[in-house]
Amino acid sequence: MKTITMYLCLIFLCVNFTMQAQQKDSIQLKKEQDKKYLENRLRIIETQEKEVLKIEINKINEKLEKGEITQKEAEKQKKKAALIAAATIEYRMAKTKREMLTDYYIQEEGSFIRFGEIFDTRKIKKRPLKYDKRTYSDIVFALGLNNALQDGKSFSNSDYKVGGSRFFEFGISWRTRVFKNHNFVRFKYGLSLQYNNLKPTGNRAFVDNGNTTTLEEFPNDLRRSKIRMTNLVVPIYFEFGPSNKKQTDHYIRYNTREKIKIGIGGYAGVNLAVKQKLRYKENGDHVDQEIRRNFNTNSFVYGLAGYIGWDDLALYCKYDLSPIFKSPNAKQRNISLGVRLDVF
Repeated sequence: MKTITMYLCLIFLCVNFTMQAQQKDSIQLKKEQDKKYLENRLRIIETQEKEVLKIEINKINEKLEKGEITQKEAEKQKKKAALIAAATIEYRMAKTKREMLTDYYIQEEGSFIRFGEIFDTRKIKKRPLKYDKRTYSDIVFALGLNNALQDGKSFSNSDYKVGGSRFFEFGISWRTRVFKNHNFVRFKYGLSLQYNNLKPTGNRAFVDNGNTTTLEEFPNDLRRSKIRMTNLVVPIYFEFGPSNKKQTDHYIRYNTREKIKIGIGGYAGVNLAVKQKLRYKENGDHVDQEIRRNFNTNSFVYGLAGYIGWDDLALYCKYDLSPIFKSPNAKQRNISLGVRLDVF
């Protein structure tokens, strides 16, 4: 019985290896076929454009023989025709290569391990180029100055340093065209991490006193004192502005390169973490202290935001409608002003 089982296992492994080898051979064959097809198309493009250039040169020579243009003018026109032909060849070749890349992809259906061997289960499938792409993705970066609007206080007597308090934000967003036939209005949404830093004025630090959080004088000379709130938010905007449209027989695409854009919206999310950083000198030693505590901050955050810019860069402002600290603390609302970069 053991001998039969062993033979069956050997037969199964041989069949399995043969099937995997054939599948890999088919993938390699497909790649070689695509490569030959692309090389052939590129040769055809070069031949066609050279033939067009030859016809254009003959026309220029005919004009020269008839005395319609001078020798100098003929040379100038020939150089111009050669440059146009070279540019056309380059453009058509780049377009062909791009079409080949977008027409096919390798679908990963996973891999598995058996007896120390890794079996490739990828398959090449046809993916047609989408004619009208309505949604695009962006990577978002933002940074700038941060502060808080406090009841009964102005920025001139704020508890926080205007230049020292900063914010950072990064995330991913998607833009979806609202209307079918134009791209002037876009619905923008995504997921972002916001880091709001506040640096107290004077030699003060935050102290958690039960239900209240206060700024109190620190016993040592502080070289650094700041609190950072990390929020995970879902921003939602309506974005307005003109765009560039490119339409061919195969696809329609819109982009906002070198165009003005205006975004109006808001955000909502959760307060993930609060951390206070202190740096001071004690008994001749340099001390770096990090205190991770809630400090009575609100767990749920929401606010308004907007931006106006050109191309990828924009002036960006956001304002928390939710107070930083819970009641009975005095209401303080975070406000930020900076620049925003949407890269796609």
